[in-house]
Amino acid sequence: MRTVWRLLPMLVVMGLAPHAVAGAKKTVSDEPQLNACGCYRNSAGACLCGKKGKCECPGECEPKGCSEKRQKDLDREIQAETKRVQDVEKKKREEEAEKKKREEEAEKERQAEAAAEEKALSEAVVADSPTTAGGAGAEGQDQSKDKKGKDSKKGKKADKAEKADKAEKADKAEKADKAEKADKTEKADKTEKADKTDKTAKAEKTKSDDP
Repeated sequence: MRTVWRLLPMLVVMGLAPHAVAGAKKTVSDEPQLNACGCYRNSAGACLCGKKGKCECPGECEPKGCSEKRQKDLDREIQAETKRVQDVEKKKREEEAEKKKREEEAEKERQAEAAAEEKALSEAVVADSPTTAGGAGAEGQDQSKDKKGKDSKKGKKADKAEKADKAEKADKAEKADKAEKADKTEKADKTEKADKTDKTAKAEKTKSDDP
């Protein structure tokens, strides 16, 4: 009897142990399995999240507003990338425009230098500078002088021809005037002679008629 009483607590513990283990297993299995976002789906399929839920589970159970937040972040990234590309293109266009401007300025400077050199060379050829006997410079000056002399002679001949033409025209006009005056004088003389003859005839007739 004493032995039974001694073993009774042990038997009670051994009898209750299976029930305790089953209850523990049941409690563990009833706890929801949370994903990386701290959310889970209940038996009805609804998504439930804790207060510290994260938006790190696209396509899975997430806190509300995660999709909208993700879309906004994507839009911001697109806008930032678009702005970056536009800035790169703008900078490239500015660099090209600046390069073109520098090239145009350099081309203008080259043209100005070439024009200045050409002008200086022309002035050097025209100016009386010491040259070797029979050199190209002397020959060029002689040709220039010959050309100027020919042009001057041509101009003088043209002036002489023009003066001769004017003198000839003036002579013709003077002769025409003289001929016209002579003609008028001749006509006047004829008229005067006719008048005198008429008067003489009348006078003689008057004498013959007198008794």
